[in-house]
Amino acid sequence: MTIQQQLVNLISQFKESWLLADEQSLTQLFSTDITFKSHHHGCFDGCKSVARTLSADFKSYAASGEFSNTFTANKNDFAAASSYAYIDIYHGQKRFLCGCTLIFHFILENQQWLIKHIKFQINWNKGQQSLIPSWNMLPGIQGWQLVDGCPTIVSELHSPWALIKDYKSTDPKQALIDLYNKYAFAVDNSDINLLIDCYSEDIHGSFPPLSDLSGKENVVGSLKNFRQLAPFWQHFAEIVKVDVNEHKTSARFIIARIIPEKTVDDFNQKIYAAHYQLAARLESDNTWRLCESHYVAGWFNEHNLPNFFI
Repeated sequence: MTIQQQLVNLISQFKESWLLADEQSLTQLFSTDITFKSHHHGCFDGCKSVARTLSADFKSYAASGEFSNTFTANKNDFAAASSYAYIDIYHGQKRFLCGCTLIFHFILENQQWLIKHIKFQINWNKGQQSLIPSWNMLPGIQGWQLVDGCPTIVSELHSPWALIKDYKSTDPKQALIDLYNKYAFAVDNSDINLLIDCYSEDIHGSFPPLSDLSGKENVVGSLKNFRQLAPFWQHFAEIVKVDVNEHKTSARFIIARIIPEKTVDDFNQKIYAAHYQLAARLESDNTWRLCESHYVAGWFNEHNLPNFFI
């Protein structure tokens, strides 16, 4: 099992233990000196304190949720990851739904990866905040506003790309997943330097509701301005199709857009509200970058995926 797979499994275990309010399972995932930081959920130190606090989140009401857009990077005995999460709580006619961002730091102890630090940020929420009383001063559906205080996560300082700058996956498919997650994190966190590194100089495509755009300057500039109108953006998504050329130097792939309010249909099939048709190339510095991008609205399910048109 690769280090990346180990870290992804660890994050998945964290998700399951957290949603199930399983304090004992959480303690097994943490280093003894773990720290937890969140503007909306307080700051805690130590394995028992963090596990006890997080396991209390969903004890009163059952919660469901998913993590997406997970990116991991490692160097020697240190690793970092970013992940999006959407949490859904129902109680009778009441419902609470929110989108979150998490940053993890990991250390290797006795040949086992453990979580050493968590940054937890709630990006938006809708519904009954009374269902989650331990979370305070939450940003509303429109995202961060002047009254919401300082953010917990600053991409330029805290993202895995900022902490481990030279990490690159050697597997083309994983590199493409990493590239999309990098793009989404950059746009959603208004990290323009990170966004710049996602695009080739000749990037072009359709970027609704903006227009058809070409050239890195036009694409990055337009997305930067548009992002400032929508601080609540959070691009939950996953890769559903990938086609890499035989030389492993260019590829096309389809990213499916997840909408937290509606993730399955009446037949419990995964559904998506839109998709990206993306093309990328491996450039001279051994970095994959997007060279064509098309955003296409329209619902589809996991058994009826869009065809490539690029």
